[in-house]
Amino acid sequence: MTLPLRLHSRSSRPGSGVSRTACSSSWPRVASILCLLIVGVALLAGCGSSPKAPTPAPTPTPQYNSGNWEFTFKVVTSNWQPGEIVPMGAYLSDLQGVETGTAAVQMAFPQICNAQCCSGPFAQFNNALSGTLTSADVLNLASSVPDGGPAFTMNGMMSGETFSDGSFNLTGSCTAAGTVTGVEIATLNGSYAGTLTSQDTGKSYSFSTTLAQSSALSTRGLFPVTGTGTLTAYPCLTTVTVPTPVANYSGMLGDEFNLAMTGANGAQFDLSGTLSADGETITVTYSAIGGSCANDIGSGTLTLQ
Repeated sequence: MTLPLRLHSRSSRPGSGVSRTACSSSWPRVASILCLLIVGVALLAGCGSSPKAPTPAPTPTPQYNSGNWEFTFKVVTSNWQPGEIVPMGAYLSDLQGVETGTAAVQMAFPQICNAQCCSGPFAQFNNALSGTLTSADVLNLASSVPDGGPAFTMNGMMSGETFSDGSFNLTGSCTAAGTVTGVEIATLNGSYAGTLTSQDTGKSYSFSTTLAQSSALSTRGLFPVTGTGTLTAYPCLTTVTVPTPVANYSGMLGDEFNLAMTGANGAQFDLSGTLSADGETITVTYSAIGGSCANDIGSGTLTLQ
């Protein structure tokens, strides 16, 4: 009689109920899961112990920076001349929303008086300005004139290089109120060239000039401008230069400039005009004083090279 042969696996013991093979393959996986759970709980505990406060929204800051501006005032109501257009150049300096400035009205004042005032409301305008620029880019400026002169206020919106939706008010013996617009003017720096035409002779001459505007105002409230110029086929001058120190009346504010230049023979050559807001074009008038070209006047347009 043949007895059945009983075989036992090497990897198990009878009665143990646990397979070593199964244990050895699953235990590392279980250990890894337990480790990950412990680390996760520790991280969650650390995060929950000290919650971070939300970051506050940044306070809006004005977009405007200090610069040279040209403003145009339209007089709507006045005891002088309603409807008058008054140009004004101004340098405004911004320090964290606090504004200071120097302004100059760019017009001649007629020496005429009516029952209320003489020479118009802007004739006694004080060129010292002060005010604020709010975080919403609202510009508020004010100026007062001593000895009972008119008090001036203006406000409007600054947006990049433009001033809009503005209004102004002048009070005193001369009164005026109306609207204001403005634009920032580029610096008068670079080489310009073009043609000048004499009003007297009708002849045209090529003119080129290199100009450099100072970044600081003079005591007269103007930006000094230095430079040289070259005239081609002009009968009495070939080269002209802005001498240093720059004359008090020579300089720029707003879009207007005046340059007192001199030639090698001592003749004076005055160049004045306006600069476009982008600095690309200057419209000029000239006058020659002294020498064989004395009293010659003319005009022209120069473009940035």
